[in-house]
Amino acid sequence: MSGLLALTTLPPLDPVVDGYLRFIVRTDHVSRSRCTGVVASLRILLEKGGLPSYDEAYAEEIFRQLNERMPCPPFEEKKWDADCVCWFKTNETAREWISIFRDIIALLEEADLEVATLVTERPGMIVYEDSIQVVAKSKKY
Repeated sequence: MSGLLALTTLPPLDPVVDGYLRFIVRTDHVSRSRCTGVVASLRILLEKGGLPSYDEAYAEEIFRQLNERMPCPPFEEKKWDADCVCWFKTNETAREWISIFRDIIALLEEADLEVATLVTERPGMIVYEDSIQVVAKSKKY
């Protein structure tokens, strides 16, 4: 992984057999489906000037890596509704990206945002899949 440093040391991933992970920023809303994903939350924080200057450049580097290397599900092209969300697979291929997302989580937590990790074996009806992630439709998540 070029140019990215771990900002935090978190416990190793304990994969669920055929499981999925989703990181969300907690809100006051009781429904997990109303929570924002960590990428969108970091973008909002960056655009509002909510990061210290020393973290802004690192956040931009993370976005560059995501845009250049991570597969992007075709949300706009497919016109999926708001019940469709991304989940990481818990496989070896996804581990590099999960590590990068842990860096995103560290930036969000430094800004006093609370991040939760959802783990499931059933993310909902899968409408998209690549080597590291799925997009699944579910009113539960």
